[in-house]
Amino acid sequence: MTKKKHYFIFVFKYRFRKVAFNNLLKFKKIKNYRLIDLSGPYKYFLFSKLLIFIIDSFPKKFKNITLISCDGLPFIKKNAVNIWFGGTNLKIPNQFKSYKNNIPMIKNLIVKEKNFVNFYPCDLKKIIFKKNFKIVFVGRLNLNNSIEIKEIWKKYNKKIMNNFSLIEDKIFFKKIGISEIDHQKNIYLGLKSQIRLDIMKKINKKFKNELILVGSDWSTHIKNSINDNHNVKFVRNLYKGNLCIDIGSRWGNNCLYPRSIEIIESSGMLLQSLQPDTKNIFGLNAKFIGFNSYQNLLNIILMYKKNHNFLNFNYKKIYSLFENNEKNFQTLKKIKKMSNKY
Repeated sequence: MTKKKHYFIFVFKYRFRKVAFNNLLKFKKIKNYRLIDLSGPYKYFLFSKLLIFIIDSFPKKFKNITLISCDGLPFIKKNAVNIWFGGTNLKIPNQFKSYKNNIPMIKNLIVKEKNFVNFYPCDLKKIIFKKNFKIVFVGRLNLNNSIEIKEIWKKYNKKIMNNFSLIEDKIFFKKIGISEIDHQKNIYLGLKSQIRLDIMKKINKKFKNELILVGSDWSTHIKNSINDNHNVKFVRNLYKGNLCIDIGSRWGNNCLYPRSIEIIESSGMLLQSLQPDTKNIFGLNAKFIGFNSYQNLLNIILMYKKNHNFLNFNYKKIYSLFENNEKNFQTLKKIKKMSNKY
């Protein structure tokens, strides 16, 4: 029996959000699901605005269509989901928070997300890693100069650098006497930036000639860093065939989010600070991807430098996890269900 087609139409206004979907928008269909990209300012004003109006007026006649918007631009109530790539539920504007078709793409310990879904890497390319690979980090530092954060870091930095998971536990925030959610969020973001800074300083000292660090606000701390470059081809070429460090989203703790997915899709070897779902996503390979301390990261880098064949072996295992689109199909199935909730 042939399954009915269902259409997922991307109707967000701004072109830059296409990057957050990585390779997914390259696909026209996944099984019985059809993907149509009407995003970006021109398509939005020519097609999407009228389409949204028609479906909003007659939702029952278009049950086989799910509209997908981003960041509330526009915010759509019927037969639609509103994806928020920028962070957790805390970043959704108050006037939209009560709607049940919101999907925050980041989760963390502070707020439990009800509608969280994962997108997965897709359209991967097989490569062979060269022996002279580089160590790459692309991302802003976003260092917070708050006196409070500096004092907490001064007191707990050794413990945190020996166990990054410490700040993913509510017990830690209870210990330092912070209970209000927005206050926790600010301290959490600040400590994540401090972790980034400490890690990259140590990596630069150890592997200065092999490190490529991209981010305009790093130059004060690491002189050989490169200014921001938002060209997608530039970033993807940097990732390809190299060890790519990712210290997770500043906003949360899910291992798959736009940057980490981009690394995998670009044929880079992801080395990511251990997240609560790393083992669930990567299985046995998690121990060759996830690190929970600087020493743990250093050991993985040295292992791959010593055993080049093992690096290629592990990359093939990661490739095999995402070589078909079954996981993205399951995500779209969840989105379809959520689109009926207003």
